[in-house]
Amino acid sequence: MSDGTEMTPRTGAPRWMKILLVVSLALNLLVIGVAAGFAIKGGPKWRGGPPGGAGAMHRALSEADRAELKQRMIRTFRAEKGGRAAFHQEMEGLVALLRAETFDGAAAEERMARLREMFDGRMASAQGLLVEYWGEMSAADRAAYADRLEAEMQRRKR
Repeated sequence: MSDGTEMTPRTGAPRWMKILLVVSLALNLLVIGVAAGFAIKGGPKWRGGPPGGAGAMHRALSEADRAELKQRMIRTFRAEKGGRAAFHQEMEGLVALLRAETFDGAAAEERMARLREMFDGRMASAQGLLVEYWGEMSAADRAAYADRLEAEMQRRKR
């Protein structure tokens, strides 16, 4: 006799698998939507940064010039081995200050000032290499670079 509770074999995927499929589909659509938005709008608004600046000077270089200047900077920065060790020492000291039970703001400011000096020195070195590189360019190459730099600055203003 039957008591009305017959067992029928279950067909189809389990419930958790269906939920996982819907979540996966939603995430895929989100990624596709973001990619399409970037393609249509030309990327995020913050990408351009302020007009002018070191980024514009870098982007105005040709690929070959960029690669050559990068190699020069790497050689120059590697030659400053003491600078790298000093930077790591300052950063380790900063980490120790941050982990201390009581925070010493004056000591942190001193460390930050020394780090800023290191960054400023590296920026000055990079700028010097760039000026040196411009000096090696022909007048025509410098004029073409100036045109690309001006165009980059105009693009970034918009």
